[in-house]
Amino acid sequence: MNYITEGLSLAGGTSALLRFFEDICKIPHGSGNEQAISDYLMEFARARGLSCYQDEALNVLIVKEATPDCAHKPALLLQGHMDMVCEKNSDVAHDFLTDPIVPYIDGDWMRARGTTLGGDDGIAVAIIMAILDDDTISHPKLECLITTGEETRMEGAGRFDYSRITARRLINLDSEDEGVATASCAGGMDLMYTLPTDRISCPGRPIKITVKGLAGGHSGADIHLCRGNANRILGRLLAVLYEDTPFNLVTVSGGNKRNAIPREAVAEIFVDDPKAATAILLAEEAKLKKELSDADAGFKLLVGKGAPADAMLTYKDSSTVINLLTLLPDGVVAMSPFVEGFVRTSSNTGVVTTTSEAVQVAVMARSSSDSEMDALTLTFKRLAKALNVEMVIEDRHAGWDFDPNSKLATDFVEVYKETFGAYSTPVVNAIHAGLECGIIVSALDGECDAISIGPTLRDIHTPDEALYIPSCDRLWTLLLNLMKK
Repeated sequence: MNYITEGLSLAGGTSALLRFFEDICKIPHGSGNEQAISDYLMEFARARGLSCYQDEALNVLIVKEATPDCAHKPALLLQGHMDMVCEKNSDVAHDFLTDPIVPYIDGDWMRARGTTLGGDDGIAVAIIMAILDDDTISHPKLECLITTGEETRMEGAGRFDYSRITARRLINLDSEDEGVATASCAGGMDLMYTLPTDRISCPGRPIKITVKGLAGGHSGADIHLCRGNANRILGRLLAVLYEDTPFNLVTVSGGNKRNAIPREAVAEIFVDDPKAATAILLAEEAKLKKELSDADAGFKLLVGKGAPADAMLTYKDSSTVINLLTLLPDGVVAMSPFVEGFVRTSSNTGVVTTTSEAVQVAVMARSSSDSEMDALTLTFKRLAKALNVEMVIEDRHAGWDFDPNSKLATDFVEVYKETFGAYSTPVVNAIHAGLECGIIVSALDGECDAISIGPTLRDIHTPDEALYIPSCDRLWTLLLNLMKK
């Protein structure tokens, strides 16, 4: 079989893991389409006489007993996810349900032709396979868990039966910067507020209020940048106007995803004096421009005629919607007392929609502290009760708080310097985004020491995704030395 990496000068282990990665690329494995890749992993394990288990969620657990020289050491859990994000350029004909990913070499980088590469997190699967396939490597008992649905709502990790896991040390392989070990991540919670609305006849033509030009960003990784949230800005504009002149909402909408800071939002309202209302709104726009960061320099407020409408919300329901948009916790809620400059808890007013029957507001909250998430949940619930709005928690997964006494984090730094020189600069950090570590550590009653590491990946979740091949070589060496330690 021909591999694109055959001509590269690589250590044996790195060559093996990249060959396994190329094999994985041939199997369609987008989120929700994991049957084939899950079965492939089971066949791989059976062919090597390894104990393996596949559950109803298609998670796969493969166990390899310790080598004699490491038999006295406690078990180690290696973990990654088998699904990938499926994105392609508009001019590329590719069916992610049936077509293989086509990788190619671009200098020191591996890329795909017009699609996501799937290095997130196919490279973790390939590393695990290469370790399991090599009987010359010294290692403790290895419990290798490869999960499904990570790129959606981490369903696989959430459904796995952790009574099957004996290890209390975890190395997750779903990070994207070589030389960095993540030792904390945020848990997440999806909420939906629903206000059933009464509608009355609209006696005239609404005005349309549009917020646009904001930078947006990831609601976890970028929340500390304090970029403008279009839904919140629209709520503020409506509240300022309502204080002066009560009006009726016709529609309100904004944002596309709960986990993205919304860049645009639109409301249509019926007001008795559109000219006076426009003046109030534009005066508030001038204030906002002074408050927003340089990243949001493109912010614009447009006020013009709306589409003809037959019905509008009552004053009461209009006021309730405005209250919700302005009172919801949003942005940075709390900083970590343990990691300087790290956001521990946040909330994002992600998506606002209007139907003929209701206005809905979708929120995503994050925290690396479960107790702080509990407190934030109470805030959400009390707000719903105060406004008489229905609130449903649609999904929640655990956070992973920073442990200043983590032995794995200490070992990572020591082994990295031993392996690559005393003047190398390994980093232990925390991220305000989700990793499966939170779910796994929580499922093991918090009695699990964990880190997340990986090779260097860039532009994940886009067709520009790229894997830095030299970092795979270094990661392989580091991981083997960590397992020995």
